[in-house]
Amino acid sequence: MKNYFTILTIFILQITILDSQDIDPNEEFDRIALSISAIEMLTSDNLDIHETIYNYQPQIEYALVWRVRAVNTYNALGEKAVLKASDITYLNYAATRYKELREKLLDGISSLAPLTNENVTLLINDENPTFFYQKSKIRQLFGGNPEEYIQINPNDAAGKIVIKKLKLGLTFALLLYDNYLVAIAPYEEHNKLRYIINESGIDPEVEGYLRVVSESYTDRKKMQRLIKAIEFISKVEQWENDHPYSDLVQNDPDNQYLNMMIYGSPSYAGIRNNSSLETESIFSISRLNIFKNKIEDSIRLISSDATNQVSKMFGNTAGIIVSRRGKLDDLPKDKQSEIIANLQPLDILLEKAPFRLTDHLIPGYWSHVALWSGTENELRELGVWDELPDIYKEAKVRYNYSGPSFQESILNGHLIIEALRPGVQINTLQHFLNIDDLGVIRYNELTLENKRSYLLNAFSQIGKSYDFNFDVESKNEIVCSELIYVSFDDLDWNTSKTVGRYTISPDHVAQNLKHNSFEAVMLYLDGVEVAENINEIFPVE
Repeated sequence: MKNYFTILTIFILQITILDSQDIDPNEEFDRIALSISAIEMLTSDNLDIHETIYNYQPQIEYALVWRVRAVNTYNALGEKAVLKASDITYLNYAATRYKELREKLLDGISSLAPLTNENVTLLINDENPTFFYQKSKIRQLFGGNPEEYIQINPNDAAGKIVIKKLKLGLTFALLLYDNYLVAIAPYEEHNKLRYIINESGIDPEVEGYLRVVSESYTDRKKMQRLIKAIEFISKVEQWENDHPYSDLVQNDPDNQYLNMMIYGSPSYAGIRNNSSLETESIFSISRLNIFKNKIEDSIRLISSDATNQVSKMFGNTAGIIVSRRGKLDDLPKDKQSEIIANLQPLDILLEKAPFRLTDHLIPGYWSHVALWSGTENELRELGVWDELPDIYKEAKVRYNYSGPSFQESILNGHLIIEALRPGVQINTLQHFLNIDDLGVIRYNELTLENKRSYLLNAFSQIGKSYDFNFDVESKNEIVCSELIYVSFDDLDWNTSKTVGRYTISPDHVAQNLKHNSFEAVMLYLDGVEVAENINEIFPVE
């Protein structure tokens, strides 16, 4: 029997290099997947679903955020008669990042593709233990693969693993299909943008990549695999609805996470509702006729409201869809005014939202950190206010920032600078307070020149992309705690080295309370204000 891991390694390596060869990558993908036994894959591999979700979290979140950026970029560039050099540069950047994202997700899809092979039958049976078996058929005499039957009991450990593996592969595939239909296909239909990306103006590494992507996502066999996975997972969905108190539904956060990703996908809903149709009836198999299909309207509507869709998928910091709001979300207006009155420019705000799944993926107690900008009067006193228009213009040019001017934002109560998944923004306190815990720490050894310099550093980050690699040494991308690291640019901050890069977490920021130059000035725990001994009680891991 062939070794599964050897075959899988060859599979991924071959798929990775196919785009540069004359071999049809879609045909080769299908051929290699069919050469791997789904049963051998299930019995031989030791894939840890939770660890895989954790490792892929940056790609999953970036796929959602990239969707918004691609739609916004299309809206901004689609009507231009002539693109500026900065427009071409940004298209190249976006195409390069998408290629990196897609290839990472394709690796995940490839490793699980045998489960959707045409010779594999997936069955749900909660009366007998999960088991797998092969059934020989006469077609094996002519070189065909044996029929493989995977009977799944959602109540036992083996059945849960199979279900979650199928859901994981489907999650990766749906992210790419949704992004293609919502954010990439419009470029394919636009003559100018399609020509620039495929034929000119783009670096050689991504030249023609739009064509490769379109041919992949309009491939009939890949669509058949997607439909097969969706049809089975829709049966699992029905089983879970019929068994709401099962362990899989109640006590498996990985399954809950995958459900939120799958059931929130427009492609999942559209294909599930039309699963009785033939593949060709659901999607046109021609890249020149992409949208002539039964689910065109329901999917393309998203492109006009992409930002709203992503806001549904994420909370105001890092969280995927959640079951409740934060305990400080309904804090009375008078208490919010009191908080604002007690804050000073460059105060550091820390938050915890344990009701979000991704809160548990961030090491330490605190899950997010932001910076208080100060009011108009405070910024005028520090000599920062009149500098903001120039910084805003720079953000528009360098980072395609599309928000209102910084001065206008501050006048409208947007006083918190924070790095969120869609990028670095300036937001209101109310927007920030969808949390359970709030901590505020202050650096006390600030001269007027320090304050001015640090604030200018902070405002200069607005518009930057989110750093999904969490690398403190990256220049054009930034994560929430990196905002503090970059703003207070001459202070020593605790960092840790992970996978060859240095990272800084919200807890690293909070650890500066151990130094006399920092103090805790405000604390809410579990929605309740702590009034005394804040420095002693303040959570720091």
